Amino acid sequence: MRSSSEYPLVALVVLNWNGKEIIKNCLDSLFKNTDYPNYKVIVVDNGSSDGSQEVLKKFFKDKADLILNKTNLGFSKGMNIGIRYALKKYNPKYIGLLNNDLLFPDKKWLKKIVEVMEKDKTIGVASPMFIFPDGSVQRVGEKLGNDLASIMIKVLTALPEKDYRIRPKGVKEVDVFLGASPIIRKEVIEKAGLLDERYSPFLVEDVEYSFRIKKFGYRSVTVCDSQVIHLLSYATKKLTKESLEKDMFKVYVVTRNALLFSIEYFGLVKSLFISLPIIIFATFFERKEKNIGLRIGNIRMRNGVKMRVRYLLKSITDALKLARRTKNKEVYHLGIDGSL
Repeated sequence: MRSSSEYPLVALVVLNWNGKEIIKNCLDSLFKNTDYPNYKVIVVDNGSSDGSQEVLKKFFKDKADLILNKTNLGFSKGMNIGIRYALKKYNPKYIGLLNNDLLFPDKKWLKKIVEVMEKDKTIGVASPMFIFPDGSVQRVGEKLGNDLASIMIKVLTALPEKDYRIRPKGVKEVDVFLGASPIIRKEVIEKAGLLDERYSPFLVEDVEYSFRIKKFGYRSVTVCDSQVIHLLSYATKKLTKESLEKDMFKVYVVTRNALLFSIEYFGLVKSLFISLPIIIFATFFERKEKNIGLRIGNIRMRNGVKMRVRYLLKSITDALKLARRTKNKEVYHLGIDGSL
């Protein structure tokens, strides 16, 4: 077996917010089941108030670098703090961005990804395949299509992937990497920048970053032979469950961010005439059965129409404001020379 110095250093940034129920299991599984000799773990806690920080300090202060934020900064801002820290302290070749709702039954999950990326320098981001606790395939990642309408439908509705009767193998190229556990090449971050903080607190930032790195000639892939268990958006569900207006905040965020993404990459005119009608439809209608695709017999009106109108108007207004913000290092870029 090669020595640890022969394996490129990987810094794994784990983001947590009020995940006391799951963060210990996630990190225990990560440390126990990651058979890779050269990695560091950085845990960024986003101002948890449920005792998560006490759990982290009690069990992991000697195993991981802990960054304890005072407030919840959202996904992109929280991850960017971890990325900056990793680059400055460790200067790794790869940086992984991990959700707190992951388990790692495949001990060689990271080794398999690094081996693929080392052989193909055009791969900028690689993710493991997501599986359910029973071992069945959850997500692999699919092509979004070439036209704006199909892209927006998939971004907004999170349509289920096909039923994988034959288990995928090998490396699959995707348009959008699986955002709960991507491994990113350091040079990609140096060229393309950090996550876009305009998309805070969450949603669509992975779509934007996937499209951004294509401009620099990099591809996104899923390494199907590398597998992690994904417990499905624990933090997002917790946030919307505790919201007084139920899922309205999530509706606002995904609508605002989807429109911002559309304006950014397809222009204002196409966004108003193609994306906006799809956004309006998604705001007021939903699928009856979430595990079935979008079809006429599987559509129903959402509840709270008046409230949705208010949130829709706010999301459109805010997306237009965010789209006018200049892209500078305060948004997501590193310094010109790569400095932080």
